[in-house]
Amino acid sequence: MASEGETSVMDPDLSELADTKNSKGHGFRCFKHDGLYFFMLPEHLVKGQKQADRIKSVTEAELKDDDIIICAYPKCGTHWLWEVLEMLISGTIHYQKDVKETRMLEFIFKEGIEAVPQPRVFNSHLPLRMLPKQVVEKKIKCIQIMRNPKDVCVSFFNHCRDVTPPYNYEGDFVEFTEAFLSEKCPFGSYSTYLLSWKTEVAAAPELPVLDMYYEYMKISPVKAVKDIAKFLGLSSTDKYCEEVALACSFKKMKKVDEEIKGDGPMKIWADGSEGTFYRKGEIGDWKNWFTVAESERFDQKWNAKMKGSGFTFTYTPV
Repeated sequence: MASEGETSVMDPDLSELADTKNSKGHGFRCFKHDGLYFFMLPEHLVKGQKQADRIKSVTEAELKDDDIIICAYPKCGTHWLWEVLEMLISGTIHYQKDVKETRMLEFIFKEGIEAVPQPRVFNSHLPLRMLPKQVVEKKIKCIQIMRNPKDVCVSFFNHCRDVTPPYNYEGDFVEFTEAFLSEKCPFGSYSTYLLSWKTEVAAAPELPVLDMYYEYMKISPVKAVKDIAKFLGLSSTDKYCEEVALACSFKKMKKVDEEIKGDGPMKIWADGSEGTFYRKGEIGDWKNWFTVAESERFDQKWNAKMKGSGFTFTYTPV
């Protein structure tokens, strides 16, 4: 702890802290930028700068022509897809020892982005307008992975509950769901993210984008891997795509997460928690969390905003 009058090297400047608290006093340790809330990062990552200025720096990052970016709202399968991409590109069944935050644009910022050696697979929860300008200018290949919103909500709640203090969420699941459906949630609401993505991509028609669904990757993993390889212009054999799909099964990825992965740029999980990037990975786990009334309320709010958007999701196992 810092003595009075001093600031700990681990503590960010809290002058940017936004009020996301509900009536019970529960909220997120976030700042607000361009209408969205973002987790406040520790001082060693922001390096004395304003949190918002660090996010802004991402737009100016220099990209390479062969860069790939996984775009997704939190808990939609970014880590999983990253492993698949790295295996397809390298041509070897080899798991990444790093966590995805070491390649996350809003964690490493402009100088971190530019320092990553090629070939480079980045990931981000940012909307297209906050990504590097060169994404559109250089027509960088993007893969948008989506997941049914109820399972996303459950997974995001468990994630926020289990992260290291003071970033952890102390409210219950019902409270979190209300925040998830509003804009007072890290990265904004999932519905707003999807609608913004659709609008912003439509304004950049030459941007190569592959839409991928978490449930499709679960139900048809080999076909999904083949689709990704085709999108990337890779000559991966059917046999190799099968090997990648098998190596990236949820059971194996969960084991890798437990045995190989480090913490990356900052400590993520609270001591004593069961925090993991691979919790259950099931389609339809939301049924274990929502009551019938809560599910209906969720549907009403979600459908009111997403009606006519064209997004369709799989909510139960096929």
